[in-house]
Amino acid sequence: MKFTTTYRILALLLLSRLPSIAQGCSDAGFCTIGGLKQHGATDTQGQRITLLLPVGLGDEAVFVFAPGIQYDNRLSAKWAVQAKLTANYASGNLGSVSGLGDVFLAGTYTMPTKTKWAIALTLGTKLPLNRGNLKANDQPLPMQYQSSLGTVDVISGFSVSDSKWQFSAGWQQPLTGANTNMFLPIVGNRPEASAYPPSNQFNRKADVLARTAYTWAIKSNFTLNAGLLGIYHLSEDSYTDVNGKALNINGSQGLTLNATLAGWWTVTQKMRLGFTAGTPLLTREVRPDGLTRSIVFAPEISWLF
Repeated sequence: MKFTTTYRILALLLLSRLPSIAQGCSDAGFCTIGGLKQHGATDTQGQRITLLLPVGLGDEAVFVFAPGIQYDNRLSAKWAVQAKLTANYASGNLGSVSGLGDVFLAGTYTMPTKTKWAIALTLGTKLPLNRGNLKANDQPLPMQYQSSLGTVDVISGFSVSDSKWQFSAGWQQPLTGANTNMFLPIVGNRPEASAYPPSNQFNRKADVLARTAYTWAIKSNFTLNAGLLGIYHLSEDSYTDVNGKALNINGSQGLTLNATLAGWWTVTQKMRLGFTAGTPLLTREVRPDGLTRSIVFAPEISWLF
């Protein structure tokens, strides 16, 4: 596809000039949903459509372009709803593949309070549009190439914030067990496959999140948000080997701690430009879910109405 090739070249030229940025939240999605997302300019009651255009480099220099479209509606001072649809294009030494990703649905309730602090509760879900089983040249691909983890997840959390500070905590729990990925590096004759962790019938465990962030109003139409984001993977993930035995993946449990940065520029009353980025301060030893990004930059364009 000519557009994809052009976009990839431009993105790589841009990324080559950026500092190394890695797995900020992870594509599992709960650090960008509802009230758990980094807070920017406060929206009044109304609707917003956002085009998401993240690009990055994953393990083994796999190029990833993961566009999405998101709808937000602040129904009132108390209630807001959100829906997001994602897709993914990945290209690396095992091939190129594209596919639809996930549907995210969330509702956020902001509790009435007489203090300057707002308390927001978020409940949502992630619904996969495939089971993490995309192939290239009829060969199974590891999770680094997949457009979805392939699981139905429930997401919950809360955020306490004022005009500058944000403190959030969240939980994401897969509900459907193993996906239908079939990748085992020892199957087939591709020497490059040995660099990727096995993910046959990959079973991903839950995560919890904690975020603290601070917002600066640089100008009336430009804000920056910087902070720390910690994600703890509660248990070791597992896969099924060639003999049909489920095996834990050693080192896949643990903490990822990231420094994060986001910015928003209000171009007009109806349009906003933004970006998100992150760099790891601490990572898990093994991340077989394929969500690692050695370099990532995620611009977005929002239309308000």
